[in-house]
Amino acid sequence: MPDSYADAARYREQAATYDATRGASPTVATLLLRFLGPGDGRSVLDIAGGTGNYARAVADAGFRVFVLDRETAMLERSVAKLGAGRQLVGDALRLPVCDAAVDAVMSVAALHQFPDQRAALAEARRVIRVGYFPSSGAPDAVHPAEEEIVEMLRDAGFGRVERERFVYEDLSDGTVHALQNDAEALADPDRLRNTSFFKRLDPETQRAGLEALRRDLEGGALQRKVEEGLRLARIHGQGTVFAARP
Repeated sequence: MPDSYADAARYREQAATYDATRGASPTVATLLLRFLGPGDGRSVLDIAGGTGNYARAVADAGFRVFVLDRETAMLERSVAKLGAGRQLVGDALRLPVCDAAVDAVMSVAALHQFPDQRAALAEARRVIRVGYFPSSGAPDAVHPAEEEIVEMLRDAGFGRVERERFVYEDLSDGTVHALQNDAEALADPDRLRNTSFFKRLDPETQRAGLEALRRDLEGGALQRKVEEGLRLARIHGQGTVFAARP
């Protein structure tokens, strides 16, 4: 996808020979799959995906992949790799995709080519659905970033502020983050009803999310997602404890 739209002709020319020298790096593909988690038929939009090399690698891992590019000549090359009906002609700054339409988005070695990178990232975020309960089904909640909390504590007069991230090792707390470590608990409507997150959702969003959780629990997909989520949580944490002293 060109950074200057005048470069479109160059991409049409490259399409004929692109796959002779360009392919999906196993190194990059391994990292993509690590962070995407289990496939299980989840949908992925590959933005500026060109001839579909990385889309094919992700599709082979069990994902339902759609590749988007501005250049039709590039997309035509992806049909043999992904099958017909998986191609979208479009602009990364104005994705021809509905809100919360896909489970994940990827874009490999393309960000530097977008004329407005912030707009492209905002568009990518717009089309991703969040877990089993889309954020559009709930009023906005206030969750300040860690740095903002530290700043607020210091502004309040605390001279020494410490913080430590943690991972829940049990379900006693009953928060959504704690429940995410246990597939049975996460799909339990009684537990979810006692979380503020679930209470903020409209009834239809609650119903649809619970149905999806139960279906994935019975099929085994939820357990795999929980295991992958816990692996990432041990890297990044699930919550943060702040300690402040005057």
